[in-house]
Amino acid sequence: MPNRLADETSPYLRQHQDNPVDWYPWGQKALSRAKQENKPIFLSIGYAACHWCHVMAHESFENVKTAQILNENFINIKVDREERPDIDDIYMQSVVMLTGQGGWPLSVFLTPDLKPFYGGTYFPPTPRHQLPSFDHVLLSIIETWNNNYNAIINNADILTKEIQKSQTQQNQPKQGPNLDAIIDRLHSTYDWQSGGWGNAPKFPQPMLIEFLIQRALSGNQRAKEMVSHLLTSMAQGGMYDLVGGGFHRYSTDRIWLIPHFEKMLYDNAQLALVYLHGFALTGKTAFLKVVEQTLMFILDEMTDQNGAFIASIDADTSEGEGRYYGWKLEELHDALSEKDFLELESALDITPQGNFEDSLNILRIKANHVDRKDNTKIMNINHLDESLKILKKIRGQRIAPGKDKKIITEWNAMAICAFAEAGVFLNRKDYVVAAKKGAEFILDQLITPDGTLYRAYCEGVTNHPGTLADYAGLIVALNALYKIDFDPKYFEKMRSLFKTMQNKFASEDSLYFDAADDVPNLLVRPRNIQDNATPSGNAMAAYAHWLLANYQHDLPLLEKAQKMVLEAGENFESYPTSFGLWLQVVGLVRQSTQQIGLVSHDGFKSLAPFLKVYRNKYRPFSIITAKHADIDANWDLPLVLQERPAINKLPTAYVCQDYICRSPTNDPDAFQDLLE
Repeated sequence: MPNRLADETSPYLRQHQDNPVDWYPWGQKALSRAKQENKPIFLSIGYAACHWCHVMAHESFENVKTAQILNENFINIKVDREERPDIDDIYMQSVVMLTGQGGWPLSVFLTPDLKPFYGGTYFPPTPRHQLPSFDHVLLSIIETWNNNYNAIINNADILTKEIQKSQTQQNQPKQGPNLDAIIDRLHSTYDWQSGGWGNAPKFPQPMLIEFLIQRALSGNQRAKEMVSHLLTSMAQGGMYDLVGGGFHRYSTDRIWLIPHFEKMLYDNAQLALVYLHGFALTGKTAFLKVVEQTLMFILDEMTDQNGAFIASIDADTSEGEGRYYGWKLEELHDALSEKDFLELESALDITPQGNFEDSLNILRIKANHVDRKDNTKIMNINHLDESLKILKKIRGQRIAPGKDKKIITEWNAMAICAFAEAGVFLNRKDYVVAAKKGAEFILDQLITPDGTLYRAYCEGVTNHPGTLADYAGLIVALNALYKIDFDPKYFEKMRSLFKTMQNKFASEDSLYFDAADDVPNLLVRPRNIQDNATPSGNAMAAYAHWLLANYQHDLPLLEKAQKMVLEAGENFESYPTSFGLWLQVVGLVRQSTQQIGLVSHDGFKSLAPFLKVYRNKYRPFSIITAKHADIDANWDLPLVLQERPAINKLPTAYVCQDYICRSPTNDPDAFQDLLE
């Protein structure tokens, strides 16, 4: 008989609806019962594409004996971390404090008033790898709860005070980080054999790569070297899916070969944008190919019928983790002609014994087909395109991994940015259409009339409060949409969301809380400064401040962004890989910024010669806005356009540097000179 999770919209929660465990979703019913019966809460947090979440569910939550222990002694709550990152942040922090590490599934034990007192991640059904069995953990907690209750309460109080203390701002550094010193440190620790930093596992670090691209555009050659090498190394295959496009979550080894096989929207959206900017920086056409294949993968596999973008694709199928993506040598031989097979064998690392489990091959380009320095000769496998299309068609006949089809606002914002920027830079109307459709869905379905933003949508149900990252991320996405054709409705929505964000998430210092002021049942209002797999909400909010400051000539907003950087920046230099977006914001608030306004008495098309000039490069240290005859005069446009007439009644470009404007021009060539 299904449990209470059967009524939830989250695919992850519904994966557990037939467990014998008496699960509750997070909410007042469960929390009230815990207080009434004075029982400890077992809180289990995970997500649909999490491999080890599936393992623990199969081993423990489907076990009748274990379920009986849980049901008789605990109030059991399941949370989808993608829907409630605020809850996940609070209790992940507690487990890291207790054990020194975190991860998913997250297994935390709480008092009825939500204070954590014990926790971990995955617990096996029998003791192994220095981990106690899950049943042993449960029985030990029950015994302590019954016989040494005061000790548990005391420990919970101490841990809670530490969590609360961590949410208050520490002493801020007297000055911000030295960006050149950070580049030197990253360069000295860079893995010049395989790309990236550190040993296994390796994560793609898109925000840090964006920071390096930013520094490279400012003239740092070392940053450019790392960008070119790392993007080439990751695109060689393995973590990057040569057959179907798109990136897996991370590499389990040092060389980007064997991935953790789930595919997440946020990884693919961020990496598509990174490769687009990498192409703009280096001119390497192989990077452009990765952009196009990744965006096509998102359109084919992660876009729903409404144009919104779904959360993830699972790592597992009934045949096992990663089996969907692997190939035995004889399969490849049978699928292709002899000539095509020999070409494939020549270009890719494929062997009879394979490079993965069960003699399977994860496809990867051989090292001698990769030139990490030559712009014109890099990953030259275009001759394999038809063979890879054949393999994609064959793979499509296999049992496909499951999908988590919920719509996450923050992650959709990332995808909207990728499609909008790629659409403009590459002049791809299909990308522009995808960006606008995705945005219209979010604006129609996840924002209430009073401006409140929701985080998630699934099967017609909109729920869970929007986080700081949802608000700030959507503001940034709307900016990418605004730059397509300067439709003022997007700018107006940017400003209204920004005001709501300021009101709902404000704190006593310059930084924001991650949870809004009206979210109930939280132990603390969390504030996670680090950029993890997705950006810190505060880093994204600081970027939003920089954007609005430049559009509106609002110096207090710029000062606020600078203060946010100082208050958050204690560990930027020591741990740069954990603050990639923050470092980008540091570069933005320090560097001279261009404010560009285009004005025409005619329609949008009249601005095309100027836009062609502006869009021939990636220009992160600028904002651009425009007014033209296609825009209704009643719209409230950015202040950059105030008192900016069309000179000689011709399309006119205004280029300002830190709000000091040069002489306007009607000449696109002169505009080019002003930009440079």
